[in-house]
Amino acid sequence: MISEDCLIFYGFSPETKKLAQVYNPISNFMNDKQNIDPSSRFNLIVFLKDGPYYFDQFTFDPNYILETLKSISKNIEKPNIVSGILIAINLIIENFKKISEKLFRLLILIDEEFCGIPTRFLSIIIELINKVKDLPFYIDIVCIRNKNPEKDGILKKLAYLANGEYYEIKSIQDLDPILNELSKKQLIEESLYSRHKLKMAQTKAQLFYLNLADEPKPFFESTTCSICSQKDIEDIVQCPSCETLAHKICWAQWAKSSVIQIPHVFRCHKCFNLLKLDKDFVFEVQMGIIPPIAKLNQIEKRDINDYLRDIASKDKPKIIQVEDPMASEVKTIIESKKSKSQIEEEEISVSLDICPICNNIIMDYGKNCPICGFALLQN
Repeated sequence: MISEDCLIFYGFSPETKKLAQVYNPISNFMNDKQNIDPSSRFNLIVFLKDGPYYFDQFTFDPNYILETLKSISKNIEKPNIVSGILIAINLIIENFKKISEKLFRLLILIDEEFCGIPTRFLSIIIELINKVKDLPFYIDIVCIRNKNPEKDGILKKLAYLANGEYYEIKSIQDLDPILNELSKKQLIEESLYSRHKLKMAQTKAQLFYLNLADEPKPFFESTTCSICSQKDIEDIVQCPSCETLAHKICWAQWAKSSVIQIPHVFRCHKCFNLLKLDKDFVFEVQMGIIPPIAKLNQIEKRDINDYLRDIASKDKPKIIQVEDPMASEVKTIIESKKSKSQIEEEEISVSLDICPICNNIIMDYGKNCPICGFALLQN
């Protein structure tokens, strides 16, 4: 079984559900998953009055998730489903960039009180899912008593588009058995995983992975290559994530072990971060046109879960609070409704892209990324 990280989007309305009723089902879900696969990790998104909250990293500790949920229970507000999904996918993109050989599931828990997804915002969600659906990524949705067929159809469409399923239950008492069923769900069998990786190599998906990957930084001091163990000052580059140093040529040779199946995109052998080198350079190195500097040492493949547990032992996840990324768009729509003639004459359009520099979601083409300042050109 391929290890899975699960991001739980808690979207039950506070006025209709007692949080205590969902503690045990959520706890059982996480513990059941870890009984099947101890390498399962979890994260949480929940909306409070001042915006969405989530952890900066996934955790192996289900109790940490549960205790956090209990501690903020009195301040939970009705969620913004659109914003929650945008944030969730952004988190999953960041984690995919940093680690390999993991599946990612977004589990959305909502009820009939959720505000729905306006058509113009639905197109945003679909656009983003289409950008990332070649990742090992899924959305499962559990909804309590959805009495609106239109909402039901939208949720089913989103789950299906994101390789997942939609489940409707009659009451909160049905949450425990459905989560028990989902804890045993195996999204991709290990025998099919290699095929899934090959799917990621399709031409239409390559630009996305190229944008995610970092270029190693030049290093101009004498040091020892971490791959061939030769001391040198020429042609040394550094992983921007973990600062591991290696010859550029050695990393081009190492790229053959890439899990991305794109020849010049690969993962750092120390921290699993996605890296990339010039396509032609990698080709010439691997074909022997550019000779190797030295014979590569036999590098033992690092176990991803041992690496993640080592990180977890040093630093606990921290709660991150951000502004609702859709707040300004929702406000614009509300203000426009003050004038019926404005609604009839003007259609509000919203689009998005993923910043190729920092992977932040950018609302509207032509805007600068609020994180790194990168400007996307108008299409």
